[in-house]
Amino acid sequence: MPKEWFRMKLKKAYVFLLSFMCLSVMFCACYYLSYKRALSQFNKNAIERSQEFAALEENVDPTPLLTAENSESETVDILTSEVVLPTTTYVLEVYDMKENTLESNEFNAPGDIVGLTREGVIEYLAEYMRDMTLSEYNKGLISYELLSFSDERVVIRKSYNEDFVPYRFYIVVKNGFVVVYNSDLKSVYRYTHIEAKNLPEKDRIALSLGIYVDSLEELYGLLESYSS
Repeated sequence: MPKEWFRMKLKKAYVFLLSFMCLSVMFCACYYLSYKRALSQFNKNAIERSQEFAALEENVDPTPLLTAENSESETVDILTSEVVLPTTTYVLEVYDMKENTLESNEFNAPGDIVGLTREGVIEYLAEYMRDMTLSEYNKGLISYELLSFSDERVVIRKSYNEDFVPYRFYIVVKNGFVVVYNSDLKSVYRYTHIEAKNLPEKDRIALSLGIYVDSLEELYGLLESYSS
């Protein structure tokens, strides 16, 4: 009797384990198929987004009549243009011109460039350079360029040379007080309580034109001379 009871328990455990394994396999299969479907839809949306942008830039109706020969030709051009997909391999190279070193890393394609064509990526990089961050400026970002482009792989390079940074701080008078700006001339590094009216005439003239400073040592030395 104990043996039969043990066999029944063992059989039930075996059935339970087998059922659990089958359900696990089915769940994994459903999850994988759902993931592939979602990724395919995401890629499709990215391509459609690029097609709409291309149509707007070329002043072309994104859904032209196929009976018009010129419309068919333009539609084919749009459909065959390569764009950055969520699955595209994104390679970022960082080149230090001063040390002559090159570092390369692979990432997922950034959301900012997904759906863009080669021309779109080039324009994105140009806009980044026109309005670069303060940290990039201080590191000496010289160029941000596209080296290669396809829907499978995009290679971009940032080149730095800190020796090319002309200055790091800008000192000027604002509302009667000496103010220190960062090198982007937008963000304030430090407000001072130094009143311009209490400074010698030559210093007031220099500050009215603006003074560029390259280091913290030079900056603090100059502010100390104004305070003494």
